[in-house]
Amino acid sequence: MRKIKAIIKNYITSGQESIVRLVVLGLSLAILLTCSIAAFSSTQKTKRTDFDSYMNLLFAEQLRGDTLSTHYKLADPDAFGIDASFVSLGSPIPGAPDEICASCENILAACESYDTAALSTDQKLTRDILSYSLARSKEGCRYQDYYEPLNAINGIQAELPILLGEYTFRSTGDVETYLALLETVPEYFSQICSYEEEKAAKGLFMPAFVADDLISQINSLLTPPAFSCLTETFKQKLQLLPSQDTTQQEMYIQKQKELIDSKLVPAYENLRTCLKRLQKTSTISGRICDLADGTDYYQFLVSQMTGSDKTIDVLDTMIADKRHENLSEMKKIIRKHPHIMSESSFSDISYNTAEEMLESLKEKLKADFPEAPDNPVIVKCVAPSMQGFLSPAFYLTAPIDDPDDNCIYINPRHQKSQLELFTTLAHEGYPGHLYETVSTYANHLAPIRHVLYFGGYSEGWATYVEMMSYQYAGIDNTLARLLQLNADTILSLYASIDIGVHHEGWDETVVHEFLCDYGITSEATADHIYRLIIEAPANYLKYYIGYLEFLELKKDARDQFGSDFSNKAFHRAILAIGPAPFSIMKEYLPLYYSSEDESNA
Repeated sequence: MRKIKAIIKNYITSGQESIVRLVVLGLSLAILLTCSIAAFSSTQKTKRTDFDSYMNLLFAEQLRGDTLSTHYKLADPDAFGIDASFVSLGSPIPGAPDEICASCENILAACESYDTAALSTDQKLTRDILSYSLARSKEGCRYQDYYEPLNAINGIQAELPILLGEYTFRSTGDVETYLALLETVPEYFSQICSYEEEKAAKGLFMPAFVADDLISQINSLLTPPAFSCLTETFKQKLQLLPSQDTTQQEMYIQKQKELIDSKLVPAYENLRTCLKRLQKTSTISGRICDLADGTDYYQFLVSQMTGSDKTIDVLDTMIADKRHENLSEMKKIIRKHPHIMSESSFSDISYNTAEEMLESLKEKLKADFPEAPDNPVIVKCVAPSMQGFLSPAFYLTAPIDDPDDNCIYINPRHQKSQLELFTTLAHEGYPGHLYETVSTYANHLAPIRHVLYFGGYSEGWATYVEMMSYQYAGIDNTLARLLQLNADTILSLYASIDIGVHHEGWDETVVHEFLCDYGITSEATADHIYRLIIEAPANYLKYYIGYLEFLELKKDARDQFGSDFSNKAFHRAILAIGPAPFSIMKEYLPLYYSSEDESNA
């Protein structure tokens, strides 16, 4: 057992944390669909085309008024009936609970009014998923005071520079819109500051150490030259635009510099000042169980983040049981191969670049997955000014109508070995986020499906395929299995600590004692993990619970389809269903499963 603990310690202290996929800015507590619902006649309700029209209306209304989200979701908003001329970052905070609940109820009633018998399987799936999301949004209105737009892991203040820096210039009009967006940041952050002041007045401002982390992060962004991550890419993007002379480019470059100095820097400085002022008012521990209705809120949050309807106690047992299985198998492997970790092959894989790794993964996945669509991808490095606080890697989602616009960011500060980079690229690229995204686009999901985020599906899928990727790396199969089990176990520790902290009330001491049981004795490591869990409750559960739910789905499919089961058919069905809560995926899997080479129509 000592050797197993040593392996775990080696990985957990190396900085290998949850890999966060950046998504366009949006509120997690509610789907703010505030469109007025047109009346449909009883005969219209039976028509599939009318259902599609209504879903497209909801999609357009969800994106309208949020320029950044619209730009990342759609290359051509006009084709979807969206007027993108009004420039806005949208609202960073929830709307009025009564308005949200009323809107959700109205849309739920409209969805239920359609004749089920008249809808196709795909339409029924869309309706069920949307209804599930709306019901969750209604429930979330109870806990709106607990919503937090800021955290050092994936908060608005961390994502915004990346999303601005990667804002695609397809035309000169996009450049003008981008510059106009910079103008809106001060007001956007002013709303956040007002919201944080309201939380402070209710005794709900974030723990002081979380504010410290945010302040340090802002200091990094403001280190001269401030927001170099934006200036580094702006000129390159301008040069790729056709029909632009040098004079016009220089004018845009100077304009961006002026806006960074006069708008963006002051906005972040004001946010920092706000955090410093409110930090003195902090009274909460950050543990959700310490909040009023904290137990119920944590159950809601976990269900929302993971897409699993299981209770916290059931999930806690699932996590512990899987870890026990992992450690038992690891122990057997090490007993049989006592020198396995001394083999040089585990870190010496034969790829020179990230691009080579992605091409290899794209080829090797064919054995277990449908062939990947032929979409290009660009691999970039995180700017030095952001390496200290951004995740090891992330994939920026391609627009629905431009699946060739794919970008994966690698953070050099977190990459310790070629094998780690390989499995990271499996998570972010093939057969992970990039593959899942372009595959669901190829399956022509209803547009409304692409604004409903199910973290358990997307991060669970990426974690599931990352675990499989150890067998694709070209190392010894037994060693690959050992390292996969170890990675699985590391994630299980984070998941158990999340539940321990936010459901059971663990403090730093208990977290340290828990990790000591697995050979991780560093108090600094325990404190670091505790802070991560406090800053982003249930974040790590998206990865691990999502992963376990996929394993459970796979086991159920094996039992159900017997000799007709294959990995490729199972994965094809999962991709055809697309992002959804796991209860709905389980219900619809038989309808989309096919053991044939062709997809189930």
